[in-house]
Amino acid sequence: MPPVTRDSRDSRPSTIAIKTRDPSGYTTARLIVMPPGGAEKNHVLGVTHVRIGAGSSNDVVLEDPHASRFHCELRKTDEGWLLRDLGSLNGTRVGDVAIKEGLLHAGATITVGETKIRFLADDGRTDEIAVSPRHSFGDVVGRSVRMREVFGVLERIAATDLTVLIGGETGSGKDVIARAIHKSSPRVKGPFVVFDCAAVAPNLIESELFGHVKGAFTGADNNREGAFERAHNGTLFLDEIGELSLELQPKLLRALEQRRVKAVGGQKEIPVDVRIIAATHRNLEQKVKEGEFRQDLFFRLSVVTVQVPALRHRAEDLPLLVETMLVSLGRPVGISPETMTILERYDWPGNVRELKNVIESAAAVCDSEQIEPRHLMFFKPRRRDPTMEKLPLAGKTLESIERNAIQQTLEQCGGNKTKAAKQLGISPSTLYEKVKKYKL
Repeated sequence: MPPVTRDSRDSRPSTIAIKTRDPSGYTTARLIVMPPGGAEKNHVLGVTHVRIGAGSSNDVVLEDPHASRFHCELRKTDEGWLLRDLGSLNGTRVGDVAIKEGLLHAGATITVGETKIRFLADDGRTDEIAVSPRHSFGDVVGRSVRMREVFGVLERIAATDLTVLIGGETGSGKDVIARAIHKSSPRVKGPFVVFDCAAVAPNLIESELFGHVKGAFTGADNNREGAFERAHNGTLFLDEIGELSLELQPKLLRALEQRRVKAVGGQKEIPVDVRIIAATHRNLEQKVKEGEFRQDLFFRLSVVTVQVPALRHRAEDLPLLVETMLVSLGRPVGISPETMTILERYDWPGNVRELKNVIESAAAVCDSEQIEPRHLMFFKPRRRDPTMEKLPLAGKTLESIERNAIQQTLEQCGGNKTKAAKQLGISPSTLYEKVKKYKL
């Protein structure tokens, strides 16, 4: 199945249909685009949001002077595919009827400018991504079916320029997967630039992303390239994208769509050629529903979504992970069955990162050919906190629950707001606002 393609180098493939064993998967649809006087083009829709128009950043680009830059869009809903006009100059018609918004039926013909688009629901062929026979992808290892399903997707999309959104719990290895994608791509000789959206002060994020010119603000003593410019001809990894403030999301969206950035205080736009990989431990779809993350940015980032399973959900990978970690340490030691049993009984809330720390510390003090239980002197399995279902929350207001959670976390962290924000799973700037709100 060929992805949607465009003519210019700046126009990247932007959709791919992927079907795994996820029960929430959906059937694809197909568009047959019939431009005036041109050859038909067949587009299989593999994402739930597709924009159509004359602009090069659309998913389906029309070579039609009568089509608006962003003319209309298709969205997959529970009821079916929804067509919505985006305020186009000449309007969008289905048959002979001009529409603003409506559900499409199979076989419907959409008119955009002078272009006819035939919509064939449930007629597109979903590409089956087979479980990979390999036990690794780059530096990522795993024998479990869940990880080999992930490898199957990565093997398919690594060589493309498709934008990838990696989800998963903290410590599950999202950054390692991002690097592995870069190393397996044609951009391997280009830079791999990491931008942690949660680690930069809110007032500096724009400068760090897009750069600044000398004198743009107090302390800007020199011109500075931003992450986009540094990643030119390579890959930009946007870690913890869910922490990006709403105020900056439109500017990031514009940069992703136009592949041009303007430095803070600058006058000219700079073209950039980057592949975007983003990662988050948040549920971005939920954040969209709550109004904390822009829907259009979410769709632009989630062209391909990869969900990394937590370590407790792939316990069969533990022996291979431990072996790989010991090899990387250069320590000629093994691990005893008793020690492995201890490791397998733990649920690893810190995921692979926590396991790595345990193995490194045990290997450092190991005085025999195998890591024995006595070498796990720094491994103190933590008892998991009671689930929210078991806490007496009924009858309390959401504000009181939130206030108490913040207050108790701050006390536990000795007043360290950065550490408390990390434990609460929110950005430091959000925590500052809530501390002020609740007068803590």
